[in-house]
Amino acid sequence: MTAVAERARPGGVALSARVGRTAKLVGVWLIFATLALSTLYPLVFLALTALRSNADYASNPAGFPSAWTLQQVAHAFSQASMGRYAVNSLIVVSVAVAALVVISCLAAYALTLFEFPLRRTILVVVVAMMALPPTVLMIPIFKVVLDLGLLNKRIGLVLVYTSLNLPVSVYLLTSYMRSIPLELLSAARIDGAGPLRMLWSVVIPLVRPGLLTLVTLNFLWLWNELLFSVLILPDQNMRTIMVGISMTQGEFQTQIGVLAAGLLLSMIPPLLIFALFQRDLARGLAAGAVK
Repeated sequence: MTAVAERARPGGVALSARVGRTAKLVGVWLIFATLALSTLYPLVFLALTALRSNADYASNPAGFPSAWTLQQVAHAFSQASMGRYAVNSLIVVSVAVAALVVISCLAAYALTLFEFPLRRTILVVVVAMMALPPTVLMIPIFKVVLDLGLLNKRIGLVLVYTSLNLPVSVYLLTSYMRSIPLELLSAARIDGAGPLRMLWSVVIPLVRPGLLTLVTLNFLWLWNELLFSVLILPDQNMRTIMVGISMTQGEFQTQIGVLAAGLLLSMIPPLLIFALFQRDLARGLAAGAVK
């Protein structure tokens, strides 16, 4: 009996270990499933609210619509001008992100891979500017924009967005470009490549995850920005979508479906950007953390 028990014991231990690992795995999956549901529920709630009438929402706010309708979505475009606000946001944010990518890439390239006087001092200034709260600059920025005649003009907000996010963008790309082997640049220089050719053919392909991370983060930050958008574009026709939604709450506070449709519309571009670049974003953040 003792010999039989000794032979059976390893199998029992292995079975107990497998049961323990399975229980832990199930527990982890339950935690992540709960987090996923808590994240998806607001999206589902907004979609259900936007696709039902106000009377249907008032009768059963947490339930499914008794009848599906696009009336609230149509009102969001026709009455609340959400379509125009979304176009304003797309124009401003897209131009600002493109300017940030070009300027920060050139600046990081020069600060990282070239030797010139005050290079380290400029890097210290860039890092110091990251710690400066944007709200402190509200009055000076407004005064400059007003003196330049850029108030109520999209280019004014584009310049403000670009200047405010440039230090972070330069610092992010600098951390990536520091990992580029200098031997590659030396080989490209021996082959006759100039500085811009090396940037385009060697540096940019190597820092592609960093560039896509920069695009994604800047797009998300600027799309959701509210303070400077209100300050620089006070005209109703020039509002961005976040300003439009915040201003619409008072006018359409009894029409919950219109607000839900506007919020749902404002979430579509960030979700598309994240869905397109999620792999590169995760790879870029992980690489940045290692660096």
